[in-house]
Amino acid sequence: MTTPQPTGLRKFLKYDTLDLSRVVSSNIVDARTLLIIRAIVALHLVAVFIATLYVSARDEVFYMVPTTFTNLSNIGLTAYYLTAAYHSHNYVRTKTLSSLTNQHWFLTSALSLLYASVVVFHIVVPAIYWGMLFDPNNTMDTLNKYVDFSHHGADFACILIEMVFNRMELPWVAILGPLGMIILYMFLAWVYFAARGEWLYGFLDWSKGPVAAGWYIGLLAIFALLFVIQKYIHQGRDSALKGRRAVVAAQDGTGAFEKRQQEHNQQQQSNAVVTDEEASLGGSGHVQDVKTVGGDKGEMEDIPLRDDKEEVPEVTVAVSKQELDA
Repeated sequence: MTTPQPTGLRKFLKYDTLDLSRVVSSNIVDARTLLIIRAIVALHLVAVFIATLYVSARDEVFYMVPTTFTNLSNIGLTAYYLTAAYHSHNYVRTKTLSSLTNQHWFLTSALSLLYASVVVFHIVVPAIYWGMLFDPNNTMDTLNKYVDFSHHGADFACILIEMVFNRMELPWVAILGPLGMIILYMFLAWVYFAARGEWLYGFLDWSKGPVAAGWYIGLLAIFALLFVIQKYIHQGRDSALKGRRAVVAAQDGTGAFEKRQQEHNQQQQSNAVVTDEEASLGGSGHVQDVKTVGGDKGEMEDIPLRDDKEEVPEVTVAVSKQELDA
């Protein structure tokens, strides 16, 4: 009996082929050390978020917290770290993946999409800020400098730390994360312009015509390219640290979950092959045989594998009364 194949959105997002142990394990350090690293970075990001709320309210620009791409991308980075730290803590405490398997499957897929987004965004954000938006004449107090540097410099360090120590992977479907979010942000920028009459970022101003169109298309292309680069960086990381991974997997017990997922994926592939072979028969319960007609030429003849209308003859068995009494 074959395992039922996943359907719909769950199948599209490749949830059933995700190795959930990757969320809580590392190629370099054991699960407990990974938890400590994530907890330290998460605390830093929470402190930055609180400081952002304070200076935004103090300077009467609180409306920028939920609207600027810098703030939203840092909120996403903070959300990722807090979620990853939570799952790491659950694994270290229980030695199970219950926090991942007990929640709705879409939440786990969403975490994968969020990770794909932050590893792309936090390369683009520092690059655009220091290359295009940084104003050396802008005077800021110490707290503002802390927030500004954290948003446009320390954020890259945070995602680099996670990339080095985690085992998260980037399936091709995860490209929907960064591309989908940047498209949604473009809509948000249009709403912001309609409400306030000004653009969050000057290069999004559609009154510039072809130049603005070039920016919109160029940003999507850059995000897509960076995703592809990140995908192969992650694959190279796992390949280079394969030997170390075997040691760590034996230490923290995540190797058993990894092996189980590999067996599951192989079973899924086998089922897919069987399904394809069944589909090649046309689903009619017939195979085709070549019947020679007139020498060299042949025609296809349907041979039923099973005749549903075929009557099975009844068999009558005579048993004497003495045999029944015995």
